[in-house]
Amino acid sequence: MPRPEYFDFGLTGFARRFHQDWRYDGSPWKQLDRMLGPEHEPVGVEELRRDAAQSLAGLTNGEIEALWVAGTDGNFPFGPDGAWSTGSDWMRTIVQRCDQWYRETGRTPLSRPAPGAGLADAVTREVTLLSASVLERLDPDGRVTAALLRCVRACSPDLAFRWSLRIARRSHLALEASQYARLVRLGEQFKYGEYIVSDLDDLVE
Repeated sequence: MPRPEYFDFGLTGFARRFHQDWRYDGSPWKQLDRMLGPEHEPVGVEELRRDAAQSLAGLTNGEIEALWVAGTDGNFPFGPDGAWSTGSDWMRTIVQRCDQWYRETGRTPLSRPAPGAGLADAVTREVTLLSASVLERLDPDGRVTAALLRCVRACSPDLAFRWSLRIARRSHLALEASQYARLVRLGEQFKYGEYIVSDLDDLVE
């Protein structure tokens, strides 16, 4: 069964909203409320909550911030002058707001396991290859790569793979055709919608 959106979803889909001009659309709270209106289906809320909860449980604050800042192209920084205090507090806020959505709508959490639990080795391979080609210029100190690799094992291969796709998309660097074909196959195994991986097809050499 496909996941909830043709395009990205969950935490990585939420990160897409924080483009260069996102502040014209309102505060982080308002962006979160747009993700969690009463018209939204439980499956979308489930994916967002699971991603945020897994990040809290498996990653350090620094790792959360490295992935989020990379995934938002630096448009959502943390700290006293940033959009939010810390990455961990932002994940906690997302989880709490999802729980509030369930209470307000009277819906029942679905709590389905994320697909692809057995794909950790395959995702680790692709993250490592992306690090050597796509991420090198974006991540010279290796912080994002380290966070991605930890996310594979400590959170889920699914979340780590979507973060790697999101970060590769903003890199605008070339992908080899064979590399892209493997990403497509992984997307099929994760039961992604039509455009999540194909959003990178214009990067293929």
